[in-house]
Amino acid sequence: MKKIFIFMIALVLIFSGCTNTTQNNEANQEENEASYTEEAVTEEVSEAVELSDDDSVNLTLHDWVLGTEYGIKEAYANSESSTVMITISEENYNKLQDFDFEDIENGIKDILNAYSVEEGYEIIFSDSTSVLEKPSETQTPDETQEDEQSEDSLQPEDYDGETVNLIFIHHSVGENWLNAGLNQMLNENNIHVADTYYGWREMGDRTDTSDWPDWFNDSVMPTVYNELGNMTGYNDIQPAPSENTIIMFKSCYPNSDVGNSIDDEKEIYLSLLSYFSQHPDKMFVLITPPPMQRISSAKKTRELANWLVADDGWRKDYDGENLFVFDFYNVLTDEDNHHMLLDGEEAHIINSSSNTLRYDSSGDDHPSDEGSLKAAEEFVPLLMYWYGEFIGD
Repeated sequence: MKKIFIFMIALVLIFSGCTNTTQNNEANQEENEASYTEEAVTEEVSEAVELSDDDSVNLTLHDWVLGTEYGIKEAYANSESSTVMITISEENYNKLQDFDFEDIENGIKDILNAYSVEEGYEIIFSDSTSVLEKPSETQTPDETQEDEQSEDSLQPEDYDGETVNLIFIHHSVGENWLNAGLNQMLNENNIHVADTYYGWREMGDRTDTSDWPDWFNDSVMPTVYNELGNMTGYNDIQPAPSENTIIMFKSCYPNSDVGNSIDDEKEIYLSLLSYFSQHPDKMFVLITPPPMQRISSAKKTRELANWLVADDGWRKDYDGENLFVFDFYNVLTDEDNHHMLLDGEEAHIINSSSNTLRYDSSGDDHPSDEGSLKAAEEFVPLLMYWYGEFIGD
């Protein structure tokens, strides 16, 4: 009986040891598998980190292409040739407008900057078989225009007809405005047009409302006064042998969404008055930011535009005679809203309660040619009237 009892104990110990051994083996196997998996992940991460700059940029470009609506098939960067090749059908390419090219270029520029890629990359459009090129923007003015002044030119009565130099600080909406008739109308009134755009020195990309204090100071503006070149359109007339006298400046349409308060915008605009007063020989013309189709607090935008234009608003305590405001915003909100010269006097007219963009470009927030032309026809006579006031005529 004693032997049987000892035998049973031995069996229990043996099976117990087997069970522990099995559990230990399973634990070791799980640990090894976990270790292997961790090593595999580490290798994958390591491989990802070791991706070339081109690979990283191209992965981001691929995601960017998926988010565009231009019909782009592929975008590929090559650091050796310093190019970004965009593949797109010729049909879709021909549909692109100037502001589309601008958006594409800015999108790619942002991606390259995110990877600290040096500037200087050339963007090339291709249909997979050949390079696509924009139609030449060079236009040859009618030779008769060089010798004749348009009979419809809107000159102040005492304006002596000498050329005046103007510079316009703007982005894409300003480009469209100039090309939709503004540049030609100004030339017909002996106004030579220079302008700054994306890529102009270190400041051209910055035209938000918050950027204006960085423009209007004695470090930047002397260069602006002496800039007689144009980045948009062309001139039928030669510039006067002097600095720019008229300085126009405008923020793009995103700045029309001011949020629930306009206190910050008012503070920025008020901070500029000191500089304007120190330069009475220059004529400063603010163009209010154009509206968008959707504005979160459109009534606040309207309030700011009215404050900028009103005599008892922004310029209430300004003693100078060299600061003027054109309500581009109001003109584009409705066909019955105007800022114009009427019966020889400045008229700011709000007949419609619309506070958003009336003249869109088929759903795009850039004003249509119709809206740009309307604004040009109202602005130029008003500008010439203001210029007469500025020079004391």
